[in-house]
Amino acid sequence: MISFDIVGFLISWLTLFGIYSILSISLNMESGVSGITNFGKVVFYGVGAYISAAITTYLILILNGVNVAETPPYSISGIILLSQLANKAPLLNIGLLLLSLIMAFAVSGLLGYVLTYPILRVGPAFVGFTLLSSGELMRIFLLHYEPVGASKGLMAIPTPFGWIPDSRARDAAFLGMVLGFLALTYLVSDRLVNSPLGRTLKAVRDDEIAALCLGKHVPRIKATMLFIGSGFAGVAGVFLSYYLTSVNPNMFVPAVTFNVWAMIILGGFGNLKGSLLGAAIITLVDRVLTFVTPQLGVTVISPDYLRWVIVGLLIVVVLLVNPRGLLPEKPVKTPAVEEVRKVLTGEGG
Repeated sequence: MISFDIVGFLISWLTLFGIYSILSISLNMESGVSGITNFGKVVFYGVGAYISAAITTYLILILNGVNVAETPPYSISGIILLSQLANKAPLLNIGLLLLSLIMAFAVSGLLGYVLTYPILRVGPAFVGFTLLSSGELMRIFLLHYEPVGASKGLMAIPTPFGWIPDSRARDAAFLGMVLGFLALTYLVSDRLVNSPLGRTLKAVRDDEIAALCLGKHVPRIKATMLFIGSGFAGVAGVFLSYYLTSVNPNMFVPAVTFNVWAMIILGGFGNLKGSLLGAAIITLVDRVLTFVTPQLGVTVISPDYLRWVIVGLLIVVVLLVNPRGLLPEKPVKTPAVEEVRKVLTGEGG
């Protein structure tokens, strides 16, 4: 008889849902709302993950008097020391988490801002390919950069709640933190979309030349949007590194970016609630297949390949039925538009 831990499954699924939702909201803000074709989302995700992994592993060793020049965190002895020192100081773990979140947001956001310069050089038609190339350059660099473990990456990353003795309570606390940051990301993004800046972003998306003719500073607007979106992607990377307790370069391949694209295409381009729906569906498919396929003894088709087949079919069906996704973008509502509507419909007397 197959045993099924429903609570463990839900915690696992909702944690991945929270992480990917932050990513999909930030990508929808950039591409769905602002019209920036970002095929390099994985760059900022990976930068956030590596920043948190490096800060946490190096600082824990250094603050405990370990010479990291002789015992780096990626060595066998460093990994053993990390597992021994990880849960000795709960306040240190929480402090490192906060430091990682701040640094990941700042560095990833700054990197996104800087990458707008090649965008200006190559023009909007080649933005996606420029950012896609940046992702592969980062991965190849990490594969050969010894201070972060090169191809092996960093392991035994202490989790912020590792001091909680019960593993189920520890996972639930981490889930609560991820969902809390997801709610914060959604609220900030929703306020931004419905602000004057959000309406300017949509104007740039719909007709960039017209926006320029109206005096809008399009390069600065795009740079601001990439700073915010990339910062949130870095935060998602922090949660991933703590959740998996390890990072390596091959976790950040271009397929990660296209996975997030599938979420916003499926859920609804330009609709933040669609980002959540798309992330929920695709992460659920992923988790269900990861559990079900080994139970059925299916070895001919890997869960990874089967997952892409199902996601591809879902996208084709949704695009045939409703090309704008399951939750299409809603029209812009402003006080002026509302007054005009009342006049036209006679509601204003």
